[in-house]
Amino acid sequence: MDAYSLFLVFLAIYIAILLGIGLYFSRRQRSETDFWLAGRELGPISIGLAAASAWTTASALLLATGLFLLYGIGSIWIWVFPNIAGLAIIAAISGRIKNIPALTQPELMEIRYDPMIRAPVAIAVTIMMILFSVTDFIGFKMVLGTFFGIEPIFAIAIMAVSVALYVGVGGFRAVVWTDMIQYILLAGLAAYVAHMALGLSANEGVSLIAASTMLGADWWDIFSMGGILGALVFIVALVPGWVAEQDPWQKVWAARDDRSAKRGLLLGATLLVLIYSFCLLAAIGLSVIYPRPGNEMEAEMLYLRIISDNVPGWLLGLLTIGFAAASMSCTDTFATSGASCLSRDLIQRHLWPTATVKEMLILNRILIVIMVFISALIALNVDSIMDAVIIATVIGTTSYFFPIIGGLYWKRATKWGAMAALVAGGGTQILLVSYEQFWLKAPLDSISPYLVEHGVLVGLSLSALFFVGVSLATRQAEDIRLAPFFTDIAERVFQGDLPRVDRTNPDYLKIASDIEEKLAGDRIHLRLTIEYSRAHEEAGHQLLMWKPFIEKLQERHPVWFTPTGSHVAYRLSQADMQACIKMVHGTSRQIWLNSEPRLEEGDRQRDELVIAYLEIGEVLLELGLQASPRT
Repeated sequence: MDAYSLFLVFLAIYIAILLGIGLYFSRRQRSETDFWLAGRELGPISIGLAAASAWTTASALLLATGLFLLYGIGSIWIWVFPNIAGLAIIAAISGRIKNIPALTQPELMEIRYDPMIRAPVAIAVTIMMILFSVTDFIGFKMVLGTFFGIEPIFAIAIMAVSVALYVGVGGFRAVVWTDMIQYILLAGLAAYVAHMALGLSANEGVSLIAASTMLGADWWDIFSMGGILGALVFIVALVPGWVAEQDPWQKVWAARDDRSAKRGLLLGATLLVLIYSFCLLAAIGLSVIYPRPGNEMEAEMLYLRIISDNVPGWLLGLLTIGFAAASMSCTDTFATSGASCLSRDLIQRHLWPTATVKEMLILNRILIVIMVFISALIALNVDSIMDAVIIATVIGTTSYFFPIIGGLYWKRATKWGAMAALVAGGGTQILLVSYEQFWLKAPLDSISPYLVEHGVLVGLSLSALFFVGVSLATRQAEDIRLAPFFTDIAERVFQGDLPRVDRTNPDYLKIASDIEEKLAGDRIHLRLTIEYSRAHEEAGHQLLMWKPFIEKLQERHPVWFTPTGSHVAYRLSQADMQACIKMVHGTSRQIWLNSEPRLEEGDRQRDELVIAYLEIGEVLLELGLQASPRT
C-alpha cells in the first residue's frame, strides 16, 4: 500500500474518532451556551491545550520555520513573540473578560456601549476568522500537494468536509476535545521533524552551536527586524491584533471560573513556546542540510521537503495526519468563532430575534458549515500564508482593539468613540488593503516606508485618535451599562439589597426543588425551566409573543434589562452579570432561566430565581398563559 493510501486509511480512522466525539457531545447541548461555550465548564488543562492547538496550525509550522530560515532567530519578533504575548496578555485581563456573560465580543461591546456597535464588529470579527481559517487550508493543500501531488481542490475538500462534520454536530465541546488530541499529534510531528533535521545536520559534521550561529546571534534585539519602524509594526501593531482575536476570549468565557481561564491561557502560551522551539531546532538543522532559500515560499517548503526526502511511505502517511490535525484544530476554532458572530450577533440579534434556542441550535450548525466552505473557496485562490495572517490581524487591530480594551478599562469610552474608531481605523485599513491588492498590486511600502505591512500604522493611529477624541467629546455612557465593568459604579447602581422571600412557604419550596444545580469551579450553575400553557380554554393559541412579553415584564418589573436585545433578558440586580438571572425563550413552550453565582452567593440566587419565576408567571397570566416549573 502506497503512502497516499495509508494516509487515507489513517485519515478515515481519525475522522471517525473526531465524529464520534462530536456525536457524543451533541447529546449534551441544551442551550446556546452549551453549543458555543461548552456550558462554561472547561478546566485549565483543556483550555491550555485547546488554546495552543488553535494558535498552532500546519501553516504556522511552515511559516515559523521558514521565517527562522529567511531572517534568522530574530524573526521571533515577527511571529513567535506576538503569538505567545497575545495569549499571556489575554490571561492577564481574563478576570475582566470573564465577568461579562457574553458569548461573543460583539455582544460584550453592545453590553458596554450600544446596539449600533454590535453588527459592524460582528462583521469585522467574521472576516478576521475567515482569513485565519484560510491560512489553515493553504497549509493543508501545500502538504498534500508536496507529499502526494494532490490537486488543491481535492485537498481542501477533504479538510472542509471533515471539519464541517464533527464541528457541526458537536459544537464547541467537540472543538475543545478534538483540539486536545490534535495538539498532541501536532507536538509529536514538530518534535519528530526537529529530531530528524538535527540528526541529518550532525551527519554533515556541523555542531548544534555552530549551526545556530548561522541563523543569527542578535535574536534578543527587538529592533533587529527593521529598526524602530519594524518593532512598531510587529510589536505595537500586531500584538493588539492577537489580543483582540475572539477565539481565546471565548475560551475565557467557556472556563468554569476565573482561575481556570487564566491558568489555561498561560499553559497555552507555554505550549506554544514548546512548539516553536521545535520549529527553531528544525530550522537550525535545515540551514545546514539545504541551501539558503530565496523567498518565503521556498523557506516554508523546506519543512515539507525534509520529510518527503527522508521518511518511508508508511511514516509519511502517519506524519501527514499530524499536519491534518494541525490544520483542522485551527479551522474548527475559527469556523466556530466566526459562525457564532453570524448566528448570535447578526441573525438572532437583528433578523430573527423571536427564534427559540432550539431553532438557533439548528441554525448554528448550518452556519458553521457555511463558514468552513467560504474559507475553503478563498483558499483555492490564495497561496501566501503570511499575507492572509497579516491582513486578518491588521483588520482586527485597527477595527476594534481600542474600543474593546478601552471599554473594559476606561469609563469615558463612549459608543460614538467606539464607532468612530471602527469606521476610521478599520475602514481605512480595508481601503488600504483593497488598494494594495487590486489597484497598486504591489506592497504599499513601495510608496512610503510608513505604509509597511498594508499601512497598519496609519489605520491603528487613526483608530486610537478617533476613539479617544470622540469619546472625550461625547457624553459618557449611562451607569447601567458601566456597572458590570466598574465596581464603584456598580456599588452606586446596585444598593446591595438582598431578595426577600419566605423560604418556608410551600410555593417557594416547590419552585426551589425544581432548580437544577451543577458545580463548576468556584461557581454554581443554577437552571430553572418554566413551561407555559393556556390559562383557560378560551384564551386562544398558546404561543408566546416574546417581544410584547418582554416589554410588559420590563414595565411591571424594571429590574429586567435587555442590553443585547429582546431575545435575552437579565434580571440585573448586582454587578456580577454572570450571577444575574438570564432568561431566554428555550422552546415554543418553555422559558429558560439560569444563573452562575459564586458558591457563597448560591442561596441568594436561588431566592432570586424563585422571585423571577413569580414575576414571569404574573406577566404570563396577564397574557392568558399560566406558568409551571418543569420537574
